[in-house]
Amino acid sequence: MIQNDNKHEQTSGAATNNRLAMIQVGVDIGGSHIAACLYDSIEKRLILDSGSTYHVDPNWEPTKILDTWSAAISTTISCSQSKIAGVGIAIPGPFDYYEGISRITGVNKYESIYGLNIKNELATRLGLADSQVRFINDASAFAIAVSTIGKAKTFDRCLAITLGTGLGASFIVNRKPVFSDSRVPEGGFLYNQPVDGVMADELFSTRGLLHLYHIVSGQRATNALEIYQLAKSDPKARQAFQLFGQELGRFLAPFMGKFNAEVLVLGGNISNAFELFKEPLIEELPIEHVYLSGLMDHAALIGGALLVDDEYYGELSDLIKEM
Repeated sequence: MIQNDNKHEQTSGAATNNRLAMIQVGVDIGGSHIAACLYDSIEKRLILDSGSTYHVDPNWEPTKILDTWSAAISTTISCSQSKIAGVGIAIPGPFDYYEGISRITGVNKYESIYGLNIKNELATRLGLADSQVRFINDASAFAIAVSTIGKAKTFDRCLAITLGTGLGASFIVNRKPVFSDSRVPEGGFLYNQPVDGVMADELFSTRGLLHLYHIVSGQRATNALEIYQLAKSDPKARQAFQLFGQELGRFLAPFMGKFNAEVLVLGGNISNAFELFKEPLIEELPIEHVYLSGLMDHAALIGGALLVDDEYYGELSDLIKEM
């Protein structure tokens, strides 16, 4: 159902050193996994044969978490025949992205690494300099990828959102996230915006879709995929997606208008069902350019890898301090 939105994401195999190339490592850390992959900065593509994904229990002790993260990254690095330039990591917050210190607490995951300097811990394990390990918010990594080599690359002002277990968002101007501007909410966040007394994260997420399906059908589903599969034959499931799109559009419209966004790009698991809520979503928005990101799960990896470019990171560094 999803097509790649740029040809450079294709791969022909492992990295080679038959030409000058800067090989970067992109990393995506989630609540229960870590994924890593080499990125070729010349051809602007992930080298998918180098990909590694490890399961992580977020309640493990610090050493086991860090050793597992290191093992996944090392596995990917071992696929490169060229020296890697560095590692860029997309990770959810709260996190001190510039210093590389975890501030995650109160969310029942990764509590054990709170206050640890993850930059130093991983650099030591990987045999890299601290400066070669860089971090960014996962939603911002997604947005950077789609605005650099994805659907939004021809637009100056983009809003990129991810729809899954929560609502991720990033406002982008000329490939750079915007956090402190009168035209965007504080921090560039949308998940914590109130909607009739409820946080947007509760509505525009798996929880919100499940709630809508229960309201219209009287039945309960266990996840978004179940509702998507039911939609093939169940009009109530289709109605739930239609309502989801309509309410999402009404929520996003004032933020996009104030920001003068030119394009909206969607990612995350729920966006796999984009065709089921696309029309009611667009009807509520002040723009016509609304796209599903073909980069999907690869976007955070690409966004992380792009941090390794010193010139680009130099442009982003002050912004990353604000995250």
